Amino acid sequence: MKQTILVVSEALGEPNHKRGIFHFTRELMRSLAAEGHELTLLVETSRRYRKLRGRGRRTKLFPSEARNIELLALYRFLDEINMAEPLARNGLRRTLDWLRHKAAMSVSPDYVLCFLRAIGLRGLNARRIENKTAAIEYVPPDLRHLELFGEFQLEPGFYSYQDSSAFFLLPPPRVDARDYDVIVVDTPTRVAIRRKPGAKVICVVHDLLPLTDLKLSDVATRLFLSRLLTSLRQADELAFVSNYSMMRFRDLLPQFAHLPARVVYPRTRFDAPDVLHLPAPSGRPGRPSFVVIVSNEPRKNVATVIRAFRGVPQADLVVIGYAGEINRMRNLPPNVRFAGYVDEHEKATLIAEAHGLIMPSFAEGFGVPIIEALAANTPVLCSDIAVFREVAGDLADYFDPFSTDSIAASVTRVMTRQEEWRGRIKARRSELAERFGYETQARDFLGREAPGASLAAAQLASYG
Repeated sequence: MKQTILVVSEALGEPNHKRGIFHFTRELMRSLAAEGHELTLLVETSRRYRKLRGRGRRTKLFPSEARNIELLALYRFLDEINMAEPLARNGLRRTLDWLRHKAAMSVSPDYVLCFLRAIGLRGLNARRIENKTAAIEYVPPDLRHLELFGEFQLEPGFYSYQDSSAFFLLPPPRVDARDYDVIVVDTPTRVAIRRKPGAKVICVVHDLLPLTDLKLSDVATRLFLSRLLTSLRQADELAFVSNYSMMRFRDLLPQFAHLPARVVYPRTRFDAPDVLHLPAPSGRPGRPSFVVIVSNEPRKNVATVIRAFRGVPQADLVVIGYAGEINRMRNLPPNVRFAGYVDEHEKATLIAEAHGLIMPSFAEGFGVPIIEALAANTPVLCSDIAVFREVAGDLADYFDPFSTDSIAASVTRVMTRQEEWRGRIKARRSELAERFGYETQARDFLGREAPGASLAAAQLASYG
């Protein structure tokens, strides 16, 4: 049965792309759209959006209220990746920066409007615009997922206000979802949902690392917990990205054990040609290369991998993502290259060309790069942690993430057994596509019976 679905997702609905969550939600939208469901994305608008819209109106090429002006401004707004907002992480200076940032926002018109709606002094009256991109000449690849939505629901300052409301103990932002059969809350979001009888709220929980990561500040933990509890109190069902995350949730928050829960793995594209290929060099010509995808978080453990490559001088390491100060570490090995933030196409190319993808994390909720590598027939090297065992099984070479010698030995093993690893991955391609291909994600997300679903339910019951 086709359903109308409202998607509440920071990863898609504001210009601050969080890659792992963004990837999960983008593929889920692709799968839901392929089944014919009608999708609407809740988008936060801001002063920047209004400036872009005003610029379009001043050109006078379109009538002042033309839909094309709204759409062009919206697409341009969401294309601006905001990496400047301070994070509430360890350190007094970062916390103060975050507080100053939120305090400055608290006097903005968008914040005030959200507050007035939250306390009931303004009506909800959702403003929606139809998404017809026929007049847009070119949509960049990183924005093509927006074409999956039939409409956008515009909410001023929505995602920005949620954390401020949690920190200052204000009512959460409200949203009018009375026109929808399903409301997807992607990652715990502090929102009060007004819905029609019979409508269902599904909350996606990627991980609980903000509650358990000792490197995060108390502010970050409290904000995440406030978001999580607000979402859980309204949720009808929960979707977890791994059995590991589901079990951790039951362990840490047993008071929500009554909520129906299921595992919905992140997905990727398995429609590339099903051939065994050997890599082209992504490092220096004629040299094996490995890739690692990181963010500036201690749990990603990139510094240990870099040090390990001092013991593998015959191979190169390509570091993708924002590595913070690590690229200025002392005695940096000469066979390490920092690619920085790259778009999805370049990232996929670097993974496909590599002799192996390395996942050295101490903790994760899933590990999306693993399935991206498997889809490209690229060997995988992983920390020996439970969630990676769940995702990769016997299709990865495992190492001790605390040991540079163990990582170097894993790199050497994979480097010398390329054809064997690629052949094993290729032989399991249909199984991997069933488990991690986007075609099956909507089925799993909406709760229809799928291979392995009864097993996951049994595991959850036995754990509780």
